Amino acid sequence: FQWEADLDFRQARNGPCAQRCSPVAGQPLCSCFPGFSLLADGHSCEDINECLLSMHTCHLSNERCVNTLGHFTCEKYVTCPAGYQLRSNMCEDINECTLGNHNCGAGFECINTVGSFSCRARLRCPGGFTHDTRGQCVDIDECRTVSQPCSSGFNCVNTIGSYTCQRKIILCGRGYHASPDGTRCIDIDECQTGVHRCGEGQLCNNLPGTYRCDCKAGYQYDMFRRMCVDVNECWRYPGRLCAQTCENTPGSYHCSCTSGFSLSSDGKNCEDVNECLNNPCSQECANVYGSFQCYCKQGYYLREDGLTCEDIDECSQSVGHLCAFKCVNVPGSYQCSCPEHGYSMSPNGRSCKDIDECALGAHNCTIEETCYNIQGGFRCLSFSCPPNYRRLSDTWLHFLLLSPNNKFRLGTVLVVYQFSPIFSVYFN
Repeated sequence: FQWEADLDFRQARNGPCAQRCSPVAGQPLCSCFPGFSLLADGHSCEDINECLLSMHTCHLSNERCVNTLGHFTCEKYVTCPAGYQLRSNMCEDINECTLGNHNCGAGFECINTVGSFSCRARLRCPGGFTHDTRGQCVDIDECRTVSQPCSSGFNCVNTIGSYTCQRKIILCGRGYHASPDGTRCIDIDECQTGVHRCGEGQLCNNLPGTYRCDCKAGYQYDMFRRMCVDVNECWRYPGRLCAQTCENTPGSYHCSCTSGFSLSSDGKNCEDVNECLNNPCSQECANVYGSFQCYCKQGYYLREDGLTCEDIDECSQSVGHLCAFKCVNVPGSYQCSCPEHGYSMSPNGRSCKDIDECALGAHNCTIEETCYNIQGGFRCLSFSCPPNYRRLSDTWLHFLLLSPNNKFRLGTVLVVYQFSPIFSVYFN
């Protein structure tokens, strides 16, 4: 109530603001106290639920958060032991008798105790008797319930309502001996005492009054040799134990796989090994079941080792002519080449075509000379006609120039052709 009174007082002092008012640029600016948040209207304040928003400092293991106005409190969890219940944050005793939460029989009455209850028999039994679960009187076996009812050398014999002590006279059969107190016969552990007759490699198993000799796992008893011999599981269960190869071992067996396979995690089946992961081939590798196959790229062939690829010399192995002029072998293929001067490679990459130096201007003929293209080169020709002679056309001259004959006559034209930069053509 004091908090609400203080809040009303602050509201009276803070003008339009519910809690705090600060002048900013001549206008009131509202804010809230710690534990509150400003609402959308800009002047009202709302309590922050720190418990719901996990903004508290309570230990979650043994405390719980309780929200209060502007703050929160931490309350410890109270756990009650068996037989108690929590009420008003305190543990109080549960009256099992009043609530009927007891297991007392019909002949018993329930008596509440602190944190529990007890059952008391409604009837009283004489000495040597006690109440059973139904409240009836039954005989007490003092020989079992009383600690050492008889002295050493005597046996306890239970009677109705009492017991008697009789001197011990006990005879034990073979494989048994009397207990230290002489009250019963106990088994002799022949395996532990070492009086058994099990052979080498056999296991001794104690039985009531006797023992048994067993062979270890993976062995069987040979009646003739009277010893344990190894069982060859691979012969006894052919094809049933291992997927591929079975190898007998002393007392067991071992599975193995052939080349190209590896033993799986179950120790019996075989899995294909991907040899290509180890890059055994020089070029291409293809994994196959139990092995692998190497392949070569175009222009290579696989050598006899089945792993290495070697370049094919197409130039030396070709039956036909791959190139018009010269074949040059390169790794995985071949290339054609042309003479160093006067020719260029055709678009087909195999034949050579003549370079017309005269048309390209790639000649050294003077102005007085005429350039004539020939296969693989050019010629610079100079013509001077004597009196009463005239010069032939360049086309006809070019035809004569390419003629294989050194000297010939056409009509009245005498042509003298020499393989020299200068020759003369005369008309008679």
